Formats: sequence, C-alpha cells, structure tokens
Amino acid sequence: MSIAHNPMFHNHTNHMKIDVFFIREKILAKQLFIVHILAQDQWVDALTKPLSVARFEVLKDKLNVKSVFFLNSSP
Repeated sequence: MSIAHNPMFHNHTNHMKIDVFFIREKILAKQLFIVHILAQDQWVDALTKPLSVARFEVLKDKLNVKSVFFLNSSP
C-alpha cells in the first residue's frame, strides 16, 4: 500500500516500476481502492502454506471450495 500511495518509495522498486505507476494512476483517478487485509484473512495461505486442519477449513470455506465424495458409485 505504501509503494502505491507514496512516490518516494519508487526509487527502491525499479523492477516494479510499470506496475506500481499503473496502480498509482488508478488510485489517484479513484478507479481503484487498496485496503489492508489482515494476515489471518490471507486466503492464499490455504494454497501456499502448511496449515492446521482448523485453519485450512476456515480458509477453504472462504474460497468456497467444497469436498465431493462419491459413495459406492457402481455402474
């Protein structure tokens, strides 16, 4: 969020320059709003980190991922 809102940080992000300027322009034009998401609500953790079963279930539900079980599906 700081990089997108403050051009002072742009000197330290040369490899991100195009993306950051694009996002910053959209923010200034009120076409994009950036909000802080708490670490506990990062849905990507369910796909990238080892989690407890309880934590995985919470994030899985937020992603709307459902389990499908096929019981005795004989022809």
